[in-house]
Amino acid sequence: MSAVEVYEAVVPRLAMLGYSATEADKPALEYLIAKCRVELLTNINHKEVPEGLFYVLVDMVAGSFLHEKLAAGGLEIEGLDFDQPAKSITQGDIKVDFAGASDGVGSAEVRFRSQLDAMMHPPESVLGAFRRLRW
Repeated sequence: MSAVEVYEAVVPRLAMLGYSATEADKPALEYLIAKCRVELLTNINHKEVPEGLFYVLVDMVAGSFLHEKLAAGGLEIEGLDFDQPAKSITQGDIKVDFAGASDGVGSAEVRFRSQLDAMMHPPESVLGAFRRLRW
C-alpha cells in the first residue's frame, strides 16, 4: 500500500472524527504516515504493512494528527469544548456544580483524548496476530 492510499483513507477518517483536513494539513499528514508506518513495522517486524493492518495504520495516523493539533492548541471540533469548564457557578440562591472525572463522569475532552490514545496505540491482540520473531 502506498502513502497516497493511506492519505486518501486518513482524510475521511478525520472527517468522521469531526475534523476537515485542508491542503495545509497535507505535509503534516504525509510526515505522520511515514512515522506511523515505521512504528508499526518495527512493532511487528515486517518490511511492508500487511493488508490486515491497513486501517490500524490509518487510525494511528489520524489519532496522532489530532493529538498533535490538540496539544498545540489548534484543534477545533464542533461540539467539543477543550477549555476547562467551571467547577461551580453561583448566582444568588442558585448554585450549579458540574460533574467531573472525580464523580465518575468524563468530559467530552476526556473521552476524545481516550479515543485518540486508543487509535494511536493499537491493541496488542491485533498486532500480535501479525508479529514475527526477531532473531
